[in-house]
Amino acid sequence: MTALHCFNPDNDLALANGGPHYTATPRAEQLRHDLQLLPCWLAEPGSLVLCDSPEQMQHWVDSRQLMVRLIGRDQLPLVPPGTRFSPWGWSPAMRWRLLHWGAPAALLPTPEQIERWRTLAHRRTTIAIHHEVTSLLGRRLCPAPVQLTTLEQVQAFAARHPGCYVKEPWSGSGHGILRARDPGERDFVQRAAGSLRRQGSLLCEAALERTLDFALEVDCAHGLATVVGYSVFESDAHSQYASGLVASPGELRRRIAARYPGFDVVERAVLQSIERIVAPHYIGPLGIDMLLYRLPDGSEGINPCVEMNLRHTMGHVTAALGRRHGMAGRFAIKPVAQLTAADHPLTPMQDGVTRFAAVVTTS
Repeated sequence: MTALHCFNPDNDLALANGGPHYTATPRAEQLRHDLQLLPCWLAEPGSLVLCDSPEQMQHWVDSRQLMVRLIGRDQLPLVPPGTRFSPWGWSPAMRWRLLHWGAPAALLPTPEQIERWRTLAHRRTTIAIHHEVTSLLGRRLCPAPVQLTTLEQVQAFAARHPGCYVKEPWSGSGHGILRARDPGERDFVQRAAGSLRRQGSLLCEAALERTLDFALEVDCAHGLATVVGYSVFESDAHSQYASGLVASPGELRRRIAARYPGFDVVERAVLQSIERIVAPHYIGPLGIDMLLYRLPDGSEGINPCVEMNLRHTMGHVTAALGRRHGMAGRFAIKPVAQLTAADHPLTPMQDGVTRFAAVVTTS
């Protein structure tokens, strides 16, 4: 079965909007344009990748021996029967776009399927995963998030847990997160109230002294959850993805297990939880962000599910770069104006048009 990839980095925003006619922000559209060939590094040989100008960009792909074929939107009505569409993530808007561009409806998920996936992508699924992991292990690894529906509840939680994180239900990769340092502060109150109006609830969780950010990169199919890679990454001051380590899967897993010797047991419990909660209803990629944190005695604890991204993630990219392409270094999305000689671009750049590039930086 041929896979057809396309890059829609605004997937979380589209899920939050919920409608088929969501319009991407200018920045999201710029990222889509600049990084539209990023899925080429994820795609298996023989796959198709949707882009704006396939005739102009195919030479760039071939020069990197990526073994995929680029197609334009006008070719979507002609894709081979049985083609499996694999965008960065699914939303009602993504389905509508593909239909609008001529993709055969029979090859796309139904609106009912996508709505079920949108429900699973809600952050309350992380609560279910926490409780399932606790049940499987017979012990709690860290406090689970709580879902709250009023500003008063959110402020009360923030007062009990200074510096806690307050998260919008449909958001990911560090977006839609507030840090509640002062629950009465005007900006926090306005933003929390606005999020509640738009999305109906907020997820609140106590702050942990994080010592390592990492993730399981998973594929769901036939009711099973399979680890396809690991990622070890860094976040910025706003909890947004900043960069990820590129190395072999074995090396990344060793780094995690060396810090937390009980990782094998936790990993199995997380996968079992996904198979019980997510995999029966979803086919495709997902990422489970996790972290290690400092305990009062100085040892490290583990948070088994900081968030679940029901889509491809940058961790899938870094895992593929290390596993399939033999690269090593650090992956990041950088403004073109800030690139250095140590940055090796993974996406094409056009003078005066391209603002962002995906790169692997080597020392």
